[in-house]
Amino acid sequence: MRIAGVILPSFTRVDAALYYRINDNFKMQLNIENVFDETYWGTAHNDNNITPGAPRAARLALSTQF
Repeated sequence: MRIAGVILPSFTRVDAALYYRINDNFKMQLNIENVFDETYWGTAHNDNNITPGAPRAARLALSTQF
């Protein structure tokens, strides 16, 4: 018995991060995942359960240090 495998196409996903120190106690950070909004397939468990990758996403955070 032969089990067929699934071959997904290769992809390149670009992520980026920007940091800005507001003062000695505060820092702001912007993270962008999948900057170019590339369509890709992240995982496959078989030929009918293929999971697409996440679209572009951004996260802004403010952190503090005392």
